This record gives sequence, C-alpha cells and structure tokens, in this order.
Amino acid sequence: MKEQEFVLTDEPCETIDINKLQKLDGETRYIVRSEFRTGLSLTIIYAIFIISVPVMNWYKPDWAFAKLFGGMSSSWFLTSIVAMVMAFVIAYVHTKLYERWEKKVQTITPSSENEEEKETVV
Repeated sequence: MKEQEFVLTDEPCETIDINKLQKLDGETRYIVRSEFRTGLSLTIIYAIFIISVPVMNWYKPDWAFAKLFGGMSSSWFLTSIVAMVMAFVIAYVHTKLYERWEKKVQTITPSSENEEEKETVV
C-alpha cells in the first residue's frame, strides 16, 4: 500500500460542502450504523453507572459513605476503581464485537489486495 504525503500548513484550505458529497454505499452505511449502535449502547451503560453514583450518595448516604479499604468510602471506590474496570471491560467488549464483525465481513468480501486471502475464503 502506498502512503500518501500530507502537507501541514497554516494556509486556509478549501471548504467541503457536505451536500455535494456522494451517498455512502450500503456496506459502508451498515458498518457506520453498527459501530454507532455498539458505541452508543456501551456509552449508555457507562453513563447509567456514572449517574447512579451521585444518586446513591443522595438516597443511600449510609451505604455510600461507609468505609471500605483504608478509609476509602464505597462511593469513592465505585467512582475510581470500578469505573476504571468498567472502562476497560467496555473497551474489551467493543474490541471483541468489532473483531467478530470483521471476521464475518472478511468471509463475505475478502480484500482485493490479498490474493491468498481470496483463494482461502472462496
């Protein structure tokens, strides 16, 4: 694959009118929509968790401010440790879903650059 050269400049570039762009083909539209759906659903799960911590602080202060490890409250434990673990789990799930989708697409339409791949798939 040939790499493109990009010139960095402070000069203004031409403006792109989005109305003049071609419509996305069906496969690209499917890819964009499925990625958007996956990202949106995982974002909603994380947002619900993040919003639930202040709600827990308000409605269950006795549990939220109970001391856990070394004086850390359960509220701080959730927002620091568990939130980080959730971020990693969400990233892992998104990556695995993408890899599974990519394998499915590769079996349907192999890339035109790799002739060996075409022979093994077909």
